[in-house]
Amino acid sequence: MANIKQHIEQQSAFKFMTDELLFASAVGRKKLLHRQFHTNPFELRMELDIQEAVCQFAEKHHNTAVMAQLIEQLCHVNDISQSVVNLIDGNVLDDIQLFEVKKFSLISDKVSKLLMDNGFDWIPFHDLTLVIDTLDPDKNRLPQFHIYSSYKPELAEIRQKIDQSTDEEEIEKLKWEESQMEDKIRTALSKRLSMKALQIQQNLDQIGYLDLLLAHAEQIRKWKLCKPIIVEDKSKTTGCCSCSAEKNNSTPNESSNAEGNSHFTGLFNPLVKHSTGNFQAINIELKHEPTLITGANMSGKTVLLKTIGLAQTMCQFGFFVPAASAEIALVDDILFSIGDQQSEMNGLSSFAVEILNIDKIIKAVKEGQQILALVDELARTTNPEEGKALVSSFIQIMQQYHTDALITTHYGGLQSDCRRLRVKGLKIKNNEKNITPENINRYMDYQLVETTQDDVPMEAISIAEIFNIDEELISTAKQLLQKD
Repeated sequence: MANIKQHIEQQSAFKFMTDELLFASAVGRKKLLHRQFHTNPFELRMELDIQEAVCQFAEKHHNTAVMAQLIEQLCHVNDISQSVVNLIDGNVLDDIQLFEVKKFSLISDKVSKLLMDNGFDWIPFHDLTLVIDTLDPDKNRLPQFHIYSSYKPELAEIRQKIDQSTDEEEIEKLKWEESQMEDKIRTALSKRLSMKALQIQQNLDQIGYLDLLLAHAEQIRKWKLCKPIIVEDKSKTTGCCSCSAEKNNSTPNESSNAEGNSHFTGLFNPLVKHSTGNFQAINIELKHEPTLITGANMSGKTVLLKTIGLAQTMCQFGFFVPAASAEIALVDDILFSIGDQQSEMNGLSSFAVEILNIDKIIKAVKEGQQILALVDELARTTNPEEGKALVSSFIQIMQQYHTDALITTHYGGLQSDCRRLRVKGLKIKNNEKNITPENINRYMDYQLVETTQDDVPMEAISIAEIFNIDEELISTAKQLLQKD
């Protein structure tokens, strides 16, 4: 199973969405890179509920003093993980590390109070008062630290003597005693703080988690992302007590979708929308079977696969998704075979890389994994006869294992009886003369329709004419088509 870093590298749209997140702290971004790919429906529903609660909190306090204070505190958080590790390992912290621990504990305390005072208790924090009192014996509650004289009366006396003495030899001796005493105090402080080390680390994790959820809440507001409903195939439940209870006590995050099919309405791709200023949202249902998608060139088939992959990825990493509504069945992994992802395997032909990706998909389903397979123009770089045979064979294997698979193709005459969708494609009237390469997207209908036809749309020559391609090429192609 790929981790979030691999998904970011693999999916340009997912990279766009994660790069766009505005974190207040380094620990927020660090939390993103440790995000879990959820395959447990209950855990993911809880994650989405927490995200929803953060969204409601952020919306309620948008542009208020509460949110400003919260962000200000998060901006001052440093990653003190190494200092915490040193405490756990029984090491003595130096003054800088003790300062870091004190500063973080003060921030943690303020963040916790801000949340609790405003009715938000979804992200609990440990009480670090003991840590603060240990590092702030004078109770000034300021983000600074040194070995205070109040830690030990003898230390106060030595420092007073140093201030009053004019004898350099005596001062040198007193400073050595002061240094020895300070080391003992650091050792005692570190030992005492070590008892709270795990709580400090957990609060640091919670701060990063909060920062991540707030960043995503702003993204949800900006793009109008939706909270996905997690669906399960009820026919596959075991009948155990926990499953039965979940069936009989559905929550708002659950669906009555008994087949456990994923269903998207108003699905869109933020990266494409950002790049072009427009994106026609689509509706699609994914069933536990292969689906063949046909359509002309430039009809958005590849973008469709990437958009579905993005939505599935964002959902299973606990994020809201780019759609008006979404019901999503969880998978163990999302596997791609898309041309622009194949450059990473240097030294192999495009067909070799493609067929290795297909082999990876087949091995995964034969091992019993529930996967989402997204395959773009399978075997397009080989001869049509063998290409059709490979596509048909792949579809049959996906049918055998009831795999959620979307396969785009230009091939007609495939020897497979499977579900088929077609992109509607160009909407051109007979007298339409205003289409140009710059505005062609306005005339393209990206909606999907069910079809039982085995042939594929033939719009390549029409598109070539729009792009003012050589007239001889186009006229000769038309003549050859008429002969066929």
